[in-house]
This record gives sequence, structure tokens and C-alpha cells, in this order.
Amino acid sequence: MISPTLIIERPHHRPAWARGIDVILSAVIWLLYFYLIREVFHDLYLVTNETIYWMFDGRPRPSVPEISDFLRTVRIYTGVILANGWLLILWALYNQVRFRGRRQPAPASAVTVDDLAALYRLSAEDIARWQGSRIMVMEHDPEGALVRVSLKGADAVRSKRPGAPAVAIRETTRAET
Repeated sequence: MISPTLIIERPHHRPAWARGIDVILSAVIWLLYFYLIREVFHDLYLVTNETIYWMFDGRPRPSVPEISDFLRTVRIYTGVILANGWLLILWALYNQVRFRGRRQPAPASAVTVDDLAALYRLSAEDIARWQGSRIMVMEHDPEGALVRVSLKGADAVRSKRPGAPAVAIRETTRAET
């Protein structure tokens, strides 16, 4: 049986040091991002502070250089955002032209009883019995191999894999459920 290898499916299988590095790198990148946009926060603070003092404390109007610095910074960030947006739109249009008229890959075929029988090295009748059961419990060993299957109303079945441990399929009584 093939075990999943994607990190998102098995995050606890990654070493603790690797998960720790991910957390540290994420924190460093966020701090770097806030460091790079610190001017906006500083300019916004100055403009807001002067505007509030002008409105409520009778001080003179906010200084034009501070407002122009804030607007210049916002204009630069707006330009970067628009450039990124246009880049993504152009990329999408390029992909539309590139893949126009080509057939999409066919979806994967449905898994059949024979496919499952080959995977678990059991007979197709046993797999069909699994599918007809309302309650089924599959137990695996630490390596992921199927060890036991418990069905409601089924007989014991042995794996046909040479040298493999037997797979026990047993009937579960009402008292056990």
C-alpha cells in the first residue's frame, strides 16, 4: 500500500526542527515586510496626528511636506499593486492563448472492485462484500499494511499476497458494536 508523502497530509511526520525553521522563516519574512512598509505607518501617524491637533487643539494646518510624503508613498505602493495585478492578468491571458483548443486531460477512471482486489491482494468477492457492509473497520500495522478488516455479517478472509500476514475479516456481532 502506498502511503501519502505530501507534507500537508502528514505534517506530524516532518522533523520538529524543520517545522521550527518554517515558523522562524515565516516570522522573519513578516518582520521584513513590515520593516519595508514602515514609512507608510510613520507617514500615516504624522498626518493623522497633525490633523487631529489641527481639528481639536487649534494648531495650524498639517504641514504639506508630511502629507505629500504620505501621498508619495501611497502612490508608489499603488503602482506596485497595479503592476502586479497587470502581470497576473497578462499571465492568465497568455495561458488562455497557449492552451486554447487543447483537450483537457481525461479525469481518472473510477476505482473498480478488481482494482481494490489487486491492491489488497484479495478476491473480488471479498471486496464486493466490503462494499455491501454498512460498518467496516480496517486496521493497519505500523508500516501501513492491512492487518484486519471487521465487517458486520462477514466471514474471515486471508490475503493472497505471498509471505504476507493474513488479513482477517470477521463478523462483528451486535454486542461488539
